[in-house]
Amino acid sequence: MLENVKIGLALGGGAARGVAHLGVLQVLEEEGIQVDVLAGTSIGALVAGVFATSRNTREAEERFSAFVHSPEFRRTEFDFLKQSKVDRPGMLYSVSQLIKRGIFYSVQMTRPSFISMENFAHNIEGLLPDMRVERTLISLVPVAVDLDSGEEVALTTGPLRRVIMASCAIPGILPPVEIGGRRYIDGGWVSKIPILAAFRSGADLVIGVDVSDDLQDTAEMKRGLDVMLRANAIKSEALKRFQLRFADVVVTPDVREHHWADFATSMRLIERGKEATREKLPHIRRAVERARLAAIFGTTRGRRLAKRFV
Repeated sequence: MLENVKIGLALGGGAARGVAHLGVLQVLEEEGIQVDVLAGTSIGALVAGVFATSRNTREAEERFSAFVHSPEFRRTEFDFLKQSKVDRPGMLYSVSQLIKRGIFYSVQMTRPSFISMENFAHNIEGLLPDMRVERTLISLVPVAVDLDSGEEVALTTGPLRRVIMASCAIPGILPPVEIGGRRYIDGGWVSKIPILAAFRSGADLVIGVDVSDDLQDTAEMKRGLDVMLRANAIKSEALKRFQLRFADVVVTPDVREHHWADFATSMRLIERGKEATREKLPHIRRAVERARLAAIFGTTRGRRLAKRFV
């Protein structure tokens, strides 16, 4: 905490592209900008969980690198999802191609999800220690969606691995996760980047990190299915843009050329995260100073001074 200012970091979803979050954390660490509240959705929750259990970006990077090159990870079917789309690396088009080929429908008719619960759990175990969320070294706020009520839920208590699985459970691809009698799915369906969750958890300012690119796909839309999926992507992008307005600073690593399911080469995205964060450092420092003035002089007076001098 800096001068009684609690800094929050909200890491959004984006599957493999979310490894860029590690680059963001590395630059903040190098610059002495301490994160006090770490909120995450989907892959953002996974990266947040790995970092929050070590508070060391180098260790977090080593864990991810070892994991994505391990035999355990190769047993999952993410490579198949990557191969479903070669020319444009977006999740929307990948899933639509699987649907057109009948693969997605056939899987959904016979299995709860494209990737099994067993493989899902095994992969999470390879990245996270067996501990409770409350015991992490940084205040961790993984966000998921209650499948029955549609409510956004900050899972700040309970088994860490189970909670992160809930936040990462992409509908249709990964199975819903039950915790305490409630079924949860990927938090990105209602909270693309969990900025408000970070504020609710005590942050005075929040840096949002956006690694998604839902509107990248521009395939020919000759079928109703294509139009329907595109419309859903537009809705998702509109939700994200609205939520980003609440962040004090937004960091947007350039992830456009990286396939969302390509974890094998995702470590390259760390540099993208570093580049984007360095560009935003002046904005981050000004945001910290504004929050510091507000904390010292009181909210109303502090904000006036911040607008005047920062």
